Amino acid sequence: MTTLVKTFALAGLLLTSSVSLFASEGKAPKSSEKELNKSNVENVVDGYINGTVKGETTYLNQLFDNSFTQRTQSNPTQEPIGKSAYIKHLKNLDGITYQCEVDYQMLEKSDNYSLAKVTLDFEKFTRTDYVTMIQGKNGWSVKEVNSVFKNK
Repeated sequence: MTTLVKTFALAGLLLTSSVSLFASEGKAPKSSEKELNKSNVENVVDGYINGTVKGETTYLNQLFDNSFTQRTQSNPTQEPIGKSAYIKHLKNLDGITYQCEVDYQMLEKSDNYSLAKVTLDFEKFTRTDYVTMIQGKNGWSVKEVNSVFKNK
């Protein structure tokens, strides 16, 4: 009888610890704990695509450098857009995914500077973003984006 009680006690202990383990693994990190992995430049390009094309706005503040600017080459008189205005624009599009094919290639890659060409192929036009990234003390960040539009 004592062996049976010990077996049930051990089974109960294992069940309790298993439930606790799965419950802690399933918890989503608090928003203040979420960080973009900026250890390699490809993660930043993916973060840029997710934020600008797929409507995922979680990491936008970490993604862009404080001196970030965005320019559209189709309108040379347009003033560059800064970080806060660009992030505000992207947050207004939170959850909206563009209906386009996306591709990117690294045009230049060095220890502290990289240039990516992100192509968004829509039905009637193509938008090409030339994304300049720099590596600082906190990892890679997007410094500048120049967008070029071409009608098909």
